[in-house]
Amino acid sequence: MQPLLIKLARLEDMTAFLELGRTIGEVPGVWGKNPQEDFIDHLQAMKKGKEIFLLVISKKYMIIGFVVVHLFKRLDPTGFDRQSCTVGVAVHPEYRRRGIGTQLIQRALKEAKEHGIEEVYTSTGIENIGMQRLAEKLGFIRYAIIEKNGWKFTRYKREILV
Repeated sequence: MQPLLIKLARLEDMTAFLELGRTIGEVPGVWGKNPQEDFIDHLQAMKKGKEIFLLVISKKYMIIGFVVVHLFKRLDPTGFDRQSCTVGVAVHPEYRRRGIGTQLIQRALKEAKEHGIEEVYTSTGIENIGMQRLAEKLGFIRYAIIEKNGWKFTRYKREILV
């Protein structure tokens, strides 16, 4: 697994990000409103210190994946928690199974730890076996399966040793 260029997102990255959005298409749990609005929302949340938004760049300046760390949020009924966050990751279909998702989540965990986060949550569609295996490989434990808007999601959590 070769090291990747992973960097903080900037406004100049929007066109390349939207191309990734067109490639991935509509996937439950990846996009909120739409990729362009999501991109702007992530940048604004970063400025407010509520989020970390990282992109993976290929040698051709193509964005081949991203990870979003929503600081101070958790995926369980207890809600807000200053020591927890959620992590979301997506990788271009042609670049999957190459360790990119692993590197993105590992970087997200490092960033979360630097922000004092102690517990990380993630979620994936029940049919996304690859992401479920990745989460488990990286030490996440499945704690729930939920249904939302007609879709089923598997939820995971993991502690970060501070």
